[in-house]
Amino acid sequence: MERPVARRDEKRSLRVEMSAADFELLEQASALFGVGKSDLVRRLVRASVEVGPALSTESIAQIEDLAGQVRIVGRNLMQVLKAIHRGEAVGIAESEPVWRGLHELIAALDAELSAFSEATTRQSAALCGRAGLQAFASAQSETSVAAK
Repeated sequence: MERPVARRDEKRSLRVEMSAADFELLEQASALFGVGKSDLVRRLVRASVEVGPALSTESIAQIEDLAGQVRIVGRNLMQVLKAIHRGEAVGIAESEPVWRGLHELIAALDAELSAFSEATTRQSAALCGRAGLQAFASAQSETSVAAK
């Protein structure tokens, strides 16, 4: 990706405050990609505008909905455990529909969250690829393939 050259009077500077841990990550990324910190930030900013956000507002709402469903499953499991401790638990045969329903809900949640994870990994690889940071984009693609 060619870097646009700005005249001296067209340049702007940006001061960024970050934690020591974030600064360490910036330095690691800079070393990994073989570019300076400023160049790395410029590339990522340009690429992020072209590629777009990793999660849309709709995706974030879906994740919040999924988190609510996970809380419901957790509450249901807690109620079952409390009933077992009180000696009020029903037999396995009577509780099978509840366990089957919970299992199906958990499987559906897992599938949706896995899809978000894969989409985010692809988005990250696209962003790095667009920014000319191929080392990371290749590593992300390999990680995604290995996870399948």
